[in-house]
Amino acid sequence: MSVPLRIGNYSIVRQLGEGATSNVYLGMRDDSFSMVALKQFRNISQSEWHKKMFLTEVELGKKMQHKNIVHVLDADLNEKSGAYLVMEFANGTSLDQHEHADNLLPIKTVLSVVEQIANALRYAAELGIVHRDVKPANIILMPNGTAKLTDFGCAVPSKELGSVVAGSLAYMSPEQLEGEALDQRADIYALGAVIYRLLTGRNTFVAEDNFDARIAILNFPIIPIETYRKELPQQLIAVINHAMQKNAVDRHATWDEFISEFGNAAHAIRMSDYDLDMYRGFSISTQSVLSSYASVSREFSRSGFSRSTMPDSFGA
Repeated sequence: MSVPLRIGNYSIVRQLGEGATSNVYLGMRDDSFSMVALKQFRNISQSEWHKKMFLTEVELGKKMQHKNIVHVLDADLNEKSGAYLVMEFANGTSLDQHEHADNLLPIKTVLSVVEQIANALRYAAELGIVHRDVKPANIILMPNGTAKLTDFGCAVPSKELGSVVAGSLAYMSPEQLEGEALDQRADIYALGAVIYRLLTGRNTFVAEDNFDARIAILNFPIIPIETYRKELPQQLIAVINHAMQKNAVDRHATWDEFISEFGNAAHAIRMSDYDLDMYRGFSISTQSVLSSYASVSREFSRSGFSRSTMPDSFGA
């Protein structure tokens, strides 16, 4: 599909992204020359269900005013080329660019992102909103370090059933997958899965297809995160495991509880002089070699033992 020249009162500069049901463009408003992001639903997607999702995203987006949530500015359901909404242009990097093992963010950056997104989700929960699609692709990291949560198209009011099961399978809690009424604990689970993915570049389970993934989410414990990041502190691992309990009653009961426990783990990491990032992106076998060197000298750093100087036998 070619990029349109115009949508409504906006000139289209370029395409920013493409989702299952919509395209996102960078646009410039005719009268003010301000730059915005336009999310336009494809005509083929405009069933009654998709229209309802669109209206929900518009309503919630205009309702929420938080520094870590992308603001919705305007919308038009009747545009002949496809309904669209106008959002602030968050000129940053979507974190799906950092969800693979060869391009992980430094751990302290991940900690900052998680703290900011947790506060955004606490704000949403206070308004009675469950996001339902918290994932790296819906988090934008700005050059100044600000993290912004976007895409409330799957959101539902707390304690209510969604019309259909919606979200991204790798980050769905068991109760969301089963179509149950949800509260903030579903988003807590999803953020736990996001932390896991941003620190390891892996999902919390291994599955050949969506059926196997469903079985894993509902029945099997997550793969221990130590499998991929050998030296993560136990205090941080405990927070992730707590957030991702299968039964919602076994998770953090509120965002305040999560933020407090995560904050304590983050503070301990920030106060430590131990370089956790020396292990980032390496295989477990290589991490074991690094660990043996690090145990000899706490002053050992990744800068002095980079991939460029590592012998092939270490098997990165």
